[in-house]
Amino acid sequence: MMILVICTVLIPTVFTKTFILQADNSRTSANHPVIHLANSSNGNTIMVNEFEPLSINFCIREKTTLRLNNFRFSSDNANALFTVNLDHGYWLGTYYSPPKGGRETFIDTGRFPRVYTFDAGWHVLKVDVRPGSSNITVDNIEFDIDDERMNLEILQCTIMCIPEANFGVRRPALTANTESAVIVQQSYDTKCAEVDNVNVPIYNPAVSQFLITATLPQYKSFANRRHDNLTNCPHLPPELWKFSNFIANSDTNDIRGQNSSLIFIAKDFNSRKSIAVIASFKLEGEKEGSIDSKIGNELYLRFKSLHVPVTVMMQYRERSGRLSDPSVRTFDPQHLEQMWTIPDFTWIEDTDNYIVLSMEADVIIKFEVDYLQLIKRPMVPDEISTIYRSDDVIIETVNVQLSWLAPKTMTVRLSNGVIAENITFIRIYRPIPWNNGYAQVFVLYNDGNVRLLPTAPDGTDWIPFGTSVIIGQTKGDRIRPYTIITQVDIIPERWQMKVYYEDGSSLKMSLNSTNDETQLFVSDMNFMQDRVTHPFATIRSMYVDEGNTDVDSVKIDNKDTYNIMDNWGSLTGRSFAFHRRCISTHLTLSPDIQVDLLETNHPMPTPSASPSTFK
Repeated sequence: MMILVICTVLIPTVFTKTFILQADNSRTSANHPVIHLANSSNGNTIMVNEFEPLSINFCIREKTTLRLNNFRFSSDNANALFTVNLDHGYWLGTYYSPPKGGRETFIDTGRFPRVYTFDAGWHVLKVDVRPGSSNITVDNIEFDIDDERMNLEILQCTIMCIPEANFGVRRPALTANTESAVIVQQSYDTKCAEVDNVNVPIYNPAVSQFLITATLPQYKSFANRRHDNLTNCPHLPPELWKFSNFIANSDTNDIRGQNSSLIFIAKDFNSRKSIAVIASFKLEGEKEGSIDSKIGNELYLRFKSLHVPVTVMMQYRERSGRLSDPSVRTFDPQHLEQMWTIPDFTWIEDTDNYIVLSMEADVIIKFEVDYLQLIKRPMVPDEISTIYRSDDVIIETVNVQLSWLAPKTMTVRLSNGVIAENITFIRIYRPIPWNNGYAQVFVLYNDGNVRLLPTAPDGTDWIPFGTSVIIGQTKGDRIRPYTIITQVDIIPERWQMKVYYEDGSSLKMSLNSTNDETQLFVSDMNFMQDRVTHPFATIRSMYVDEGNTDVDSVKIDNKDTYNIMDNWGSLTGRSFAFHRRCISTHLTLSPDIQVDLLETNHPMPTPSASPSTFK
């Protein structure tokens, strides 16, 4: 196995990483004798002779400079002469060593003279022992790569990266006449692959038409990894907080948790018979894009043991500020655990919430608690309805019982008179001729999020969504940007929609899906907020590390490419391609998303739009 040692060296505006590759890996160990030497870096070396050259495969992420820093080897106490090449032709250097003590004495060559720049992808380092030379035993090879985001998985070719992606500007005759837009870097780091930490708003006060195109990734992969990865996602499990193994009495010090605490207060002079336990906690809400402060709860209390009955009265502070009506449970030796339910919309985000438990017994007792736990109530399955079905299109509405913007929902109206209310999002499917089924190509949420998919390729039943676009003027005071859609009017057979927003804004969408791509044409934008300070669209996606992303790059006007997480501040262009250059283990076939400005002008202010009949 290859082993990586990394150190970061600052070279003016260039980040260099040092990698050490062990000579022995599963491939070389199968083709060369493995020599166990105590002085080697991991105990194993690979023997190389003039008839069996050593080749080590490795990969790099982007076009970058590679330097061979050191080659650590030993010989059979005889003259050693070998040449090191890259990619079967790029000579790095030839090294000669006289006898130096045998196999247990390792020699460090130091830096080789040649330096080359290579494209992203698969490369081979080859060692040729020259005729007449002693056999050599190779320990490891050290080289520098000028790439801050290079990592071990890419180095070992577990993750492959393509040299450069090509995104021709859509409808260039129109795009060439538009005024440039500005994208702004507002992303942040995360370790959770289910968090949309990539946040890139797009600004242009004069935009009147733009196009979003979804295509399959340009890298070549037949893997369809498409399921959630909850690693490092502590906010997603149902438990909000839990306190375990404590004694509830007035002598117990306050117990502190993460954004939560327990305080113990004697109810009377005989505190050994009664005690009040106050749980104080904060929960995330809309500002963080979370439902934690909205969803109802189940509160569990379990004692370790009891020899007499204990009565526990539970109250909580409501949003109004008053305490709720008391709810009483009785515990005894046969019933050590009880549960209370707390309704939706009880808590307030960004402030202290309280639950008070008053415990009482008829005799002096040790209130020894096994655990006190607050969890989110179970979610009810989504309500899904098919409101339109034909040979050419299926339209579904989905009502999420408690979405993160609840209780806000939208109304969906079809041109045939069908009306659906209390809708969280809609889904549109198109037919797939090679399997007689339908594939999802479009989703629109009531928070403005649009998800597009190209047609699922032959051999797959479905491919996952990934990068999304919020269409409309988002609110800028939240970590999770959003807007609020109140109504969508749809002409199904034309795949056309008119979207109405809570602030009076409106726009039109036209959907087109072919074998190669799905496009959404957005026009007739009547925005009510300041067009300079509010974006017309916002890219939302995920990036944890290279190879664990839904997007890793943005390409401007099919010219300059930037890593999506670099500190580029703001960039100007007419075409923005949000894509992946490195094959991702997360949602591998989720699409590349390109946004093209098609028309800009300076419209006069128009009256507020309101839902009306179809035109």
